[in-house]
Amino acid sequence: MPVILATDGASANAGYVNPNVSAALRSFAVDYWPAHTADASLVPGAYAMTPAWPPAAPKAVSAAAAVSYFDDFYNRIHVRPAAIDLGNLVSAQTRSIVVWNAWPDTAQSLTSLLASNADGIMLTGEGALPLAFSPLQQRTWTVAVDTIGPAVIDAALQWLFAGLDPVQATITGQRLTAWMIAPDWASPVLESLTWLTDVQDAVDGSQLRLPCRDVPRREWEFGVVAEGAERQIMEHALYDWSARIWALPVWPDMTWLAAPLAAGASVISLDTTNLDYRVGGLVALYRSASRFELAEITAVAAGSLTLKQPLAKDWGVGDRAAPVRTATLTDYPSLGRSTDRLVQTQVRFQAAEDCAWPAVAPATLYLGVPVLEPRSNETGDMARVFRRRVENIDNDQGTPTPHDASGLTYASQPWQWLLHGRAERAALRSQFYWLQGRGNALWLPSSCDDITLTAAVTAAATTLSVAWAGITRFAFGKPGRRHVRIELADGRVFYRRVNAAVEVDEQTEQLGLDAALGTAVAPAQVRQISWMMLATLAGDRVELSHVTDSEGVATVAASFVGVPKEEP
Repeated sequence: MPVILATDGASANAGYVNPNVSAALRSFAVDYWPAHTADASLVPGAYAMTPAWPPAAPKAVSAAAAVSYFDDFYNRIHVRPAAIDLGNLVSAQTRSIVVWNAWPDTAQSLTSLLASNADGIMLTGEGALPLAFSPLQQRTWTVAVDTIGPAVIDAALQWLFAGLDPVQATITGQRLTAWMIAPDWASPVLESLTWLTDVQDAVDGSQLRLPCRDVPRREWEFGVVAEGAERQIMEHALYDWSARIWALPVWPDMTWLAAPLAAGASVISLDTTNLDYRVGGLVALYRSASRFELAEITAVAAGSLTLKQPLAKDWGVGDRAAPVRTATLTDYPSLGRSTDRLVQTQVRFQAAEDCAWPAVAPATLYLGVPVLEPRSNETGDMARVFRRRVENIDNDQGTPTPHDASGLTYASQPWQWLLHGRAERAALRSQFYWLQGRGNALWLPSSCDDITLTAAVTAAATTLSVAWAGITRFAFGKPGRRHVRIELADGRVFYRRVNAAVEVDEQTEQLGLDAALGTAVAPAQVRQISWMMLATLAGDRVELSHVTDSEGVATVAASFVGVPKEEP
């Protein structure tokens, strides 16, 4: 039979007696505070506590002290903060570390202080060792981290108290040196985005595409002409920092300051729309290779940047501001010396951080799939190739026999963009991030005059009379020749599926559409009728050529390849 030795009921709550405690339980001698409602007597008009102590018949109860927050927090040494992450160190930083003796009634003695991997870090305390800590006393150390030192900061500071385990604080981060030699804009600044896609092709033409990178690798390549002091600065920086991480301004995104900035300012007023600024990133203020400043960003608004630390220098109208990415040199530049004061070189940097950007599909949809619009900006040779995956069966004796397992045509087609201004560049970048290299497919018009309309079309008509071009004989129903883009001279565009094709005579074919155009169209109104194919980028790398900064002109060229098995 179980025997109750003791109970610990709820404390009195707003003067109400606990009805769940019986008179028998009140007879147990349990010492606790505050007094239990079982020991309270209700007096008319008032509540009075009448504890029966000492009890008439005390009983011994075996018990142990309950574990509480007191045990977790006191009787030990605390170091706060226990970890300092400096992030990208672009200027000397100072932090405070508090050490607290959390023994309520015991003094402690600090006997030594150890620092490992702490080159470029200075620690200043309140006195010489050994240092006495009274009960509940705290002392503060100042940590100064200089920009001169190892590229990677991974320091550990240990406080050793007599008879106790060491307590530790860690300091992490990376020191940066800015690349402040501006590009020679006589040639474009080349920016490349490289994804990685695992593409698996089946014999029947089916394709499985698995993007392997959430964001692309990003590179910049540009020419540099450095003379006099700039040459000296660049050579000395390369001599020491070639293998380390640089703070690289994104030069195409630079902005000219419209108003002066005084030292101590913590907000920079500039238009950040469609530029590469981000919270936690850096901004570079630049006048020359010898006068620049890097600052960390804590907030980005459409018209301003808020800085983590106030500016240390004054900046005037005409000085430049640019977002910064951490980057490493992909190879060691060869410095071509034209004179004893001037060198020319080509440098290429790769981002040392993830460069995220909003991924946005093209806005125009056909059959639920985005269409690449507007038309390609065609300059030079826009060569197209129609490939088939043919294998020759050859036993080296008889005539080789070609074998086309899938029976599909894989058309490749170039595409070019001419961009002006920040909005167009940002929109195209978002489309590339959506494509993810070869990861996603879209509709690609040929941008060619593929079909010629020979007779007027009524608003309700679903057939087109076109010039004979062998469509019925060679192309009808095949992937890449099922869907058309009809563009009128006034800018209207129609997308339709060709569901029938008939040769009328030697000069005319008739094509059936899945739906009427809804408007009467005469041949003279048609600007272009093009075939469309479902396609992906032909490779995982695209290159943007910044002819000027982001307020000016940029060009982009890419190639696409059809995915005929997926075409509806």
